[in-house]
Amino acid sequence: MWSFGICMIESWFFVLAMIAVLLIPGPTNALLASSTHQHGFVKTMSFIPVEWLGYTYGIGLWALFIHLFDPIWPALHLILHVCSVIYVLWLAFHLWKSSHLQKHYQNHQQIKTYQLFLSTLKNPKTLLLAAGIFPDETWNSVENTAWVLGVFTLVLIPVSLFWMMFGRALLTGSLIGIKADHLYKGSAMLLIVCMLPMVFRFF
Repeated sequence: MWSFGICMIESWFFVLAMIAVLLIPGPTNALLASSTHQHGFVKTMSFIPVEWLGYTYGIGLWALFIHLFDPIWPALHLILHVCSVIYVLWLAFHLWKSSHLQKHYQNHQQIKTYQLFLSTLKNPKTLLLAAGIFPDETWNSVENTAWVLGVFTLVLIPVSLFWMMFGRALLTGSLIGIKADHLYKGSAMLLIVCMLPMVFRFF
């Protein structure tokens, strides 16, 4: 367990890639921003465990799917990885614009717990995390899984808090001289840089 933890932490690209994926704009982050704007920071913090649960279920389901079908179709892992990277980048560049965040807020005036859970469960980031970012040894033992999910939790909490604060500031217009596009393009570039080692690993 300890040797796996040390090797995993030494692979800092794994942590950077996870930060980049979670930071990039998506439906879950938009819901957190909208909820913070509507109900305040303290109440929205109760959604973070729900978000974690949605990601964990989604990642686990994709990992099980890959485990079952990878022996039958060895290229499946690579195909899913590449497709998820392309889709997340498309989402960042073309979908989650500042105007879309405003529209998303208008369409979700009352955010429920199940909405956040389902949004996270269906988030394409779960596929990207399961297929390309989590170490291959993650599911070999309970100890390995606990290590990876522990690091994932430590990354998810500050990223969620960031989107709660930054998203509310965008919606209220209190960020002078800062546009959503700056973060979106910057996070997409960070994702590209951090995902390069993961892509090279497959070849």
